[in-house]
Amino acid sequence: MPPLHRATPHRRETENNLGDAYEGSIRTVGMVSWPGTIRPSVTNEMIAIHDIFPTLAKIIGAEIPTDRPMDGVDQSAFLLGQQDTSNRDHLLTFIGDRLVAVRWKQWRVYPVEFLGTRGNPSTAGYVGTIRETAGYPQVYNIEADPKEQVNVAHLNGWVVAPYLQLVSQYLESLKKHPNPPAPNLTTFR
Repeated sequence: MPPLHRATPHRRETENNLGDAYEGSIRTVGMVSWPGTIRPSVTNEMIAIHDIFPTLAKIIGAEIPTDRPMDGVDQSAFLLGQQDTSNRDHLLTFIGDRLVAVRWKQWRVYPVEFLGTRGNPSTAGYVGTIRETAGYPQVYNIEADPKEQVNVAHLNGWVVAPYLQLVSQYLESLKKHPNPPAPNLTTFR
């Protein structure tokens, strides 16, 4: 007799597509070369493009503005081999002005789901459809499941607390420093 319930992986309609917020779409290889200063190595530590400005500013001794929040964090100690881990433990991901994912440590949390269009090539992200998840975010452990196929929210619901805290901190920062409008190629002024 077959089991009454079998846990099966969540299968997306599409693979990761440029413009969606899944880890496989935004994670890219990065290389930094500074012979004699940066030791060659390979790491899976998190560094975001936002980190380049404060990192280079620290390395050259430049001051960064203090009158506004900075999205980037200084990664110079990590790159120069003075510490083993990155200074970044989370990253907020947006499509336009909409927060669509939060990475915290090895966890990716999605308040929305991306649905691809039918056809070849299938498209998601900017030209696909975003569906609400009725207030129940999807949670993936990208170290154990790098393709993000198994939503583990039911086993790791505790991850929602740090996720909500990070989103709350971001929303609080907008009160004093609102974001500029997101780019839009179809709205004309």
